[in-house]
Amino acid sequence: MATNGMHPLVSPFKFTVLIVCAACVSSWVYAMGLMVEPAAVQCGVKRVAPLQDIPVQAASRLPDSQVARGSKDIAWAWLGTPTMRYPHKALGNSSHAASLHVLLKPTANLAAQEIIFELPLNRVFEDRVPRLVDIDKDGRDEIVLIESDTFKGSSTVVYGVLVENKKPVLQERARSPFTGSTFRWLNPIGAADFDGDGKTDIASVITPHIGGMLTLYHYAPPQLKPFAQAMDTSNHRMGDVDQSLSVIVEQAGTRPTIIVPNMQLKALHALRWEAPGQWKELSDVMPLPAPVQTITPVTGGGCIQLTNATWWRVTLHE
Repeated sequence: MATNGMHPLVSPFKFTVLIVCAACVSSWVYAMGLMVEPAAVQCGVKRVAPLQDIPVQAASRLPDSQVARGSKDIAWAWLGTPTMRYPHKALGNSSHAASLHVLLKPTANLAAQEIIFELPLNRVFEDRVPRLVDIDKDGRDEIVLIESDTFKGSSTVVYGVLVENKKPVLQERARSPFTGSTFRWLNPIGAADFDGDGKTDIASVITPHIGGMLTLYHYAPPQLKPFAQAMDTSNHRMGDVDQSLSVIVEQAGTRPTIIVPNMQLKALHALRWEAPGQWKELSDVMPLPAPVQTITPVTGGGCIQLTNATWWRVTLHE
């Protein structure tokens, strides 16, 4: 296993893996701590109810985008001002957002109000979902988004609310390096303390359609600093509005594990960043009966729907 932060393509001969052909899969597949079992629709878990009481201001949000509910200082966040100025169709449509909107919760000093951050003409939010997380653990929400530049490509960006002269404004807190050229996209996975230093990190997959580089970032304002990369990963189907083809599994006594498909979406990686600074491949199950269509987090793993309309539950065992 490489120790320089680069995880090579995984060879099935490096692991004691039970490999079952697609036509032969009938009950379960188990490999080095990762179990994949046939499951009922949605793995028997009830669908999450749609958000209620969405603010009227969000009615004009970017089509096919989500409204996010905050748990701290932000009540709601959404993307607005649709524009065609960056004609990339990674998410199925070349219309993207030019503005970020936040509705704050009322406080003793501030009334509930909407604040707006508008991007310059050479950039868009090439995203459909604001991700709210208290990255610096200061009791306030940060917003993680994909921002794309006409010439530089995409970047993972963190925004937060700052009060200036008793007026709240949205401010860029930290940014990852750009992907390097037009239409080179990336897709965040989520946030967790991946390296065990007590601080929250961010995980994204750079170019999930053509390169598939899982990257971990330290939150070090004004930067998101990459410190670990693993190849042969993808958390998105080109042209699909669903951006969540991965799950983060957090279990007591271990660092978080990322379960993410390979580039072909037909096998699953279970990756953990371990001391003294290297990726540990907990499992690589191959092949799945069909490519991954959706992944939904469930306790200890994920619920997977494949393109052949079958459902499977993947569970991490150690």
